[in-house]
Amino acid sequence: MRRLSSLPVPELADGTVVLRRPEAADAATVLAGTRDPLVREFMQGVIPHQDIDAAARWLADIPARLWALDRAAYFTVASVTEGRAVGWAELVDLRPEEGAAEAAVWLLPEARSLRTATSALRLLCRFGFEQLGLGRIDAYAAADNMPVQVVGAYIGFRRAGFRPGLFRSSRTQALHDAVHATLTPEDLC
Repeated sequence: MRRLSSLPVPELADGTVVLRRPEAADAATVLAGTRDPLVREFMQGVIPHQDIDAAARWLADIPARLWALDRAAYFTVASVTEGRAVGWAELVDLRPEEGAAEAAVWLLPEARSLRTATSALRLLCRFGFEQLGLGRIDAYAAADNMPVQVVGAYIGFRRAGFRPGLFRSSRTQALHDAVHATLTPEDLC
């Protein structure tokens, strides 16, 4: 597996979305996303930023620092047609000894569609396989979050297991059972 710190943050695009380096101009999107009830319900560890300045400070510091430390690859998801940020994509829990990582994507409500979500997740996974040399990407979805499971299956993720009470909602603190799915380079479609 290649180290993140040895790579520049690429711009990844298809006809629907662009995954690019997070920048200060994305603060409104990050602020809205961290306050979105569904993002907070189905993603663990999402802490809403206090205001747009706090989101901008976080964007200026954390994504680049974690990339440089080989801990996480963060990308802004931008709409090709509108040119504005509409969500977030990340490869986290990088495990070089296994050649594996965990993928997650969230979109603002107005951008949530199968096409946008699958494009963002596919680009993120392609980056993980082609540029980092990962052999496997894992994803976890709340058992009651069927849209996320459909997006994963659409690009080739295969169900690998069920994890009772795996993660705690950032919004309600409720425990969610999770579906674990994996993707290998040959399964990506």
